[in-house]
Amino acid sequence: MDSPKSLASWLHFLGISLKSKQFQCQKINCITVLFSFLYFFSLCPLSGEGNSPPDSPLLDSEQILFITAKPGETTGFLDFYTLTEGEWVSVLEKIPVRLGRSGLISGEKKREGDGHTPLGIFPIQRVVGKRKRQMRNLEYNEIRKNSHWSDSPSSKNYNQLTKHKEKGAVSLWDSDIYELFVVIEHNTKPAVPGFGSMIFLHPWNEDKPTAGCVGVELKWLEELVSQLDGNKFPFLVIVETEENF
Repeated sequence: MDSPKSLASWLHFLGISLKSKQFQCQKINCITVLFSFLYFFSLCPLSGEGNSPPDSPLLDSEQILFITAKPGETTGFLDFYTLTEGEWVSVLEKIPVRLGRSGLISGEKKREGDGHTPLGIFPIQRVVGKRKRQMRNLEYNEIRKNSHWSDSPSSKNYNQLTKHKEKGAVSLWDSDIYELFVVIEHNTKPAVPGFGSMIFLHPWNEDKPTAGCVGVELKWLEELVSQLDGNKFPFLVIVETEENF
């Protein structure tokens, strides 16, 4: 099956119009449309080279984080939903985010240094931060002074968190944008040299695009992280839309 490149394409495939009364009249309809899209999108994910299929099926997830943006845009929105007593409940809605300076690109086309944020479906498995935190059933790595992340394709530690400094590795201690972040599992298991590294959901207060990550105000990231629960198999979905929800 060929993979449509936008939400609008999928909705057309499903026989749903972005301008329909069903789509516009109630917020719950938007959620229904997103999850209908997600079902079909999961049949051909765009998570990029170097990623094996996630251990937990996407459709078993009880927490889904959407990052949506229009084609060519470097700004978008974050929406976070959790399944509570059999119903999808909105935790965060329409939170502004900044994307890579080159906009969105399908995960398999992402390359090191291209400035693109990769489209795709990614399991949320790891959170990293500069202070002690209690996480609910998710891996948490506390940053130390020697914590680095390699973005050098020639390194054996490419796109990995390391506990030591090495050539081409970025210090996580020296920048506020690494105060707290969720690892976007693009090109991580295994990491293919040159296919993109250090793709995070991290704090961002600047009025400009990121280098390829998803940037959001720290207070919203704190709220998101406090709600994540690994037992709910959380996923992050980055999609391109032609209309704002």
